[in-house]
Amino acid sequence: WVVEIDPRDPASTPKKRTALGRFKHENAAFTVNQDGRAVVYLGDDERGEHIYRFVSKNRVAPGNDPANRDLLDEGTLYVARFEAREGELKGTGQWLPLVHGQHGLTRENGFADQGEVLIFAREAATRLGATTMDRPEWVAVHPHRAEVYCTLTNNKNRGIKENQPLDGANPRAENPYGQIIRWRPMGDD
Repeated sequence: WVVEIDPRDPASTPKKRTALGRFKHENAAFTVNQDGRAVVYLGDDERGEHIYRFVSKNRVAPGNDPANRDLLDEGTLYVARFEAREGELKGTGQWLPLVHGQHGLTRENGFADQGEVLIFAREAATRLGATTMDRPEWVAVHPHRAEVYCTLTNNKNRGIKENQPLDGANPRAENPYGQIIRWRPMGDD
């Protein structure tokens, strides 16, 4: 889980941000979308896991800390699927919403409610056909351009995990040193 602290208030109580899902979070890269919503990009630091994005339900209120305090409690968690053709990236992809009741995330498939979708985010992402990655660690948002980067540390265990194929997003059969993947949101938003 991601736990948020207020560095300006040492007496504050840390808050667990369950809407960001449960997996091996390496970091949380924050930005504000053109429509004013908070967007957080996250990598699951494990070989064969996924890249996520959270978009807040409410908008950021500049200069109003109390109004912004709980932006990460409500919104939608998404997982990335990079489109590949014959082993090469097509340059497109999509964010698949991890929302109970949609795309097979139902009670019949082991997800009783939205809480279970978030607790079992990895399983939900796999069910939706998200792209498995070569160990997504650090995610960063470019400070001046609509670009996001994720360092994929390595995948020295390729072939051990059945769901870790060689593809356009993970192009090296042996990848002991990793790579960086970059994407641009549609419409620079």
